[in-house]
Amino acid sequence: MSQFATATEEPVVADGSDALDSNQSGSSSIQLVSFRVGEILLGIDIRYVQEINRLLDVTPVPGASDRIHGVVNLRGDVVTVLDLHRIFELPPTSTPQACRNLVLRVGGERIGIMVDQVSDIINVKLSELSGRPSNIGSVDRQFIDSVYLNEDEIVVLLNAEQLIAAIDNEN
Repeated sequence: MSQFATATEEPVVADGSDALDSNQSGSSSIQLVSFRVGEILLGIDIRYVQEINRLLDVTPVPGASDRIHGVVNLRGDVVTVLDLHRIFELPPTSTPQACRNLVLRVGGERIGIMVDQVSDIINVKLSELSGRPSNIGSVDRQFIDSVYLNEDEIVVLLNAEQLIAAIDNEN
């Protein structure tokens, strides 16, 4: 069973130490947390993922970018939650009650991303990653680090820093 149980009430915390340890020991692989937004299978390096929890009570932020879903109170800290449907210009989710919040730690900041479903943790050899293809139209290329062919599906690897930069640039 995956270390991320998506149906729990309590958040599942990942410190990324396994990924860090394997990379520091000279391994040429990374671990990805995979998730879905609409029909797109995405992934992000586990080292960025602090926790996964149910989408908590989100407070809208008047005048904020439409890419911002709102803010949540996460054990006393206010965390901005991005809506990847809006960022990738996809139709809104039809089941918002099933959404999950991936809390990322990027460059000292915590940010949440609203996803439709958390899938799994994938171990990927760096040699199996391909650069940003020019023909992926469903996800803005600026947010893509690389892609990985997982059996019969493409996993689009997100660039966490670019997600933060996109919000900072709109404010």
